[in-house]
Amino acid sequence: MRLLAWELRKIWRPGILAAILLLGAVYYWMFPEFYIEYFCNGPASQAQFQLASEWVEEYGPTLEPEERAELDGQLAEEIAAFDIQIAAIPEAAEGGLTDYEAFCEFLEDYHADTSDSGGEADMDRESLVQRVYGGTNWYIIEEIQYTMELYDTQEEHNALVISGRKAEGQPEAMIHREEQMAEPERAHGLLPDSVKESTWEYGKDLAVWCVLSIVLLLCPTLVRDRLRRTRAMQWTSRRGRAILITQMTAALCSALVLTAVNLLVYAIPFLAQEPLRFRDCGLGGIWAWGSPWFDWTYGTYLFVLAGLILALSLAAAGLTVFLSQYSGSYIAMLLKALPLFAAVGAVLGSWLLDRPFCFRRIWENGPWMPRGTEAAVAAGLLTVSIILCVVTCRGQRKRELI
Repeated sequence: MRLLAWELRKIWRPGILAAILLLGAVYYWMFPEFYIEYFCNGPASQAQFQLASEWVEEYGPTLEPEERAELDGQLAEEIAAFDIQIAAIPEAAEGGLTDYEAFCEFLEDYHADTSDSGGEADMDRESLVQRVYGGTNWYIIEEIQYTMELYDTQEEHNALVISGRKAEGQPEAMIHREEQMAEPERAHGLLPDSVKESTWEYGKDLAVWCVLSIVLLLCPTLVRDRLRRTRAMQWTSRRGRAILITQMTAALCSALVLTAVNLLVYAIPFLAQEPLRFRDCGLGGIWAWGSPWFDWTYGTYLFVLAGLILALSLAAAGLTVFLSQYSGSYIAMLLKALPLFAAVGAVLGSWLLDRPFCFRRIWENGPWMPRGTEAAVAAGLLTVSIILCVVTCRGQRKRELI
């Protein structure tokens, strides 16, 4: 334990930690911060999130047929509220726009005139439209109507999707799964599109950062030992010849801790957007695009994604210390670390977290990915990295001191 503590101390050096902290702040500001600031990107997505939050609280994770009937009454209430709100806008009152029907007619005429003029908009009328959009509950009304339309036509839509997959000769497993997703308990879920989209994009950036931070933390350690000829002192004892096992154990423990810290730090602003309102909702639903392979709830899905990122991070740690063992200088290690980060973090990390565990192709226009491919790839990479570390440790005992 004393050797392990000493090796951990060598890894967690203040200079390296300061560099990781600074780079992490810059990286967060450049990439994932966007998906927090625009968690619901646009007023339509914000309206959908607001409505879904209210419906989940009132109806539960799915919208049953008898609950769908209540949306007609809610729509009428929102239109009545719109009439009051638009009447309070002086510009609208001057134009005779005093209720919902009048504004819809105005909007239809405006769009027709814009189309007839080759797309050239009247800026005064455009300004009035935007004023009404921003000063009323217009987007709430639009989202209620959109949801009602999707709900009422969902059975026909699902039938078209299934027949289309059959016509394209897609795998039977996908067709069978699509039929399962068409069942009411899965098809009527209330998880908004914006929540899933932000989760995937934020998760991709988090996966890339986890790999990058681990590579930065671990790559100098064994190289520093070689440059300072620490190995010669270690090999003077029988216990010292097995030090590589302790070093790799310390590296994997450090990667585990750093990944946990990264997950915690990134979770704070993400959970502040209140996505856990939908923790009991399924991954399919009324607004869903992309079919999930598994009947997980959104809350379970978040834990699965965290586990996927953890497996990727530990795999990156194992590969980093494996390559570090065969680097005689910082430049040599840097030449190995950059391709390692690019392959495991920027490419594989982004690929794994791109709509994970949903129907998707391996590459554009390529073959469809089988069920659970992401987990198999992450587990395979982790297994390979552990095997490489074990083989290196066993081979170390047979090597002569250089």
